Amino acid sequence: MNHQSMVKYIKEGLLNLIFPLDCKICEKPIRESKGYSICEDCFKDIELIDRPYCVKCGKPFLIFTDLFKQDREILCVDCKRKKYSFEFARSIGVYLGILKECIHLFKYYGEKKLAEPFGKLLIDYLIKNQEFKKGIDLIVPVPLHKNDLKRRGFNQSILLSRTIGNYFSIPVEEILIKKKLTSSQVNLSKKEREKNILRAFSIERIEEIKDKNILILDDIFTTGSTVEECARELKKAKARNIFVLTLARSV
Repeated sequence: MNHQSMVKYIKEGLLNLIFPLDCKICEKPIRESKGYSICEDCFKDIELIDRPYCVKCGKPFLIFTDLFKQDREILCVDCKRKKYSFEFARSIGVYLGILKECIHLFKYYGEKKLAEPFGKLLIDYLIKNQEFKKGIDLIVPVPLHKNDLKRRGFNQSILLSRTIGNYFSIPVEEILIKKKLTSSQVNLSKKEREKNILRAFSIERIEEIKDKNILILDDIFTTGSTVEECARELKKAKARNIFVLTLARSV
C-alpha cells in the first residue's frame, strides 16, 4: 500500500469511528465505509443483465424461448422499426430495486464516491463483453446543460467516464455540448422524449472525432432518445463506430 492509499485508508477509518453510516438499502451499519451509504453486500445484490437481450439496444427479453437457445440475434420490436446511429447499446443492470436506489443517491444526493463501485461494474463488463473487441478510441460522456450542471454540481456521466478511461488508458473528451435546456425526460412518452431532446447537442473540436471508435457513456437508457441524438451528431462529424454503455436499462 503506497503512502497516498495509506492516508486515505486512515482518514476513512477515522470517519467511520466518528460518523458511522447505515446502509440506505438494508439499514445495517457499514463497517468499512468508503464514503457512500451502500454496504458491499447490497451492492453485490445488484441484478445484472444477461442474455437474452436485443442485439441493438440491449433491452433484456423477459420471456425465454427456443429461439434464444439457437443463439440467434434477436431484435426487439422497437429496433425492428427504427434505425439507430450507434452500432449497439449495452447496460449493466435493469433500472429497478437496488440499482435504481443507488443511482438516485449518486445523482440527486451527491454521493459522488459511488462512481468508484459503479465504475468497477462498467470496467468488468467491458473486459468480459467480447462485443467491444473492436476497441474504443474515445469515451464521450453525455453532457448536462450548464444550468443543470450548476444546480447538481457535477456530471455523473463524466465521473463514470473518467473511472473507465483511467483504467483502460482511453481519453475522455467532453466534446459534446448540451446547448438546449430541456425539460426532464421523466414521465415523458417516447415521442415526447424525442421531441424534447431534438437538436439539443452540438460538438466542439470536430477534428478529434473523425474515424474514431467512440463509446458514449450515460447513467440510464430509457427510450434511447438522448444517446441517439448524441450519436447522430457524432456520426455527422464522421465518427467511425459508435457504441453506447449505460449503468441501467429502463424496461
